[in-house]
Amino acid sequence: MKAESIKSENLELKVFAFSVDVISFVKSLEKSGKINSVFKNLLKVVNEFYSNYLDAEEALDEYDKSRFFEESKVNAEKCLELLQSIEVSNEFLNERVDLIIEVAELIKKIPS
Repeated sequence: MKAESIKSENLELKVFAFSVDVISFVKSLEKSGKINSVFKNLLKVVNEFYSNYLDAEEALDEYDKSRFFEESKVNAEKCLELLQSIEVSNEFLNERVDLIIEVAELIKKIPS
């Protein structure tokens, strides 16, 4: 395998893991009764983030690949904004901060 291919697969796994982490975070909030439209929007945006990232990886030409990576990055930035804007109790604060750090790192690594 080429090094570039390994990096790509590793990043794909990180994007997937982030998506799962966000879903788990929102489900935890839901179980505690602390859910609102911002959290539901976060679920939608994280799903679009992962979907666009996969579309970019599977794109056959450079134009589509570039376009999907850009859309993926925009969705990641929206995730970051939503995570920063929500207020959670101390019980969920560390998890929220971890997600903010995780998505900020992903934004830096998505190809431009």
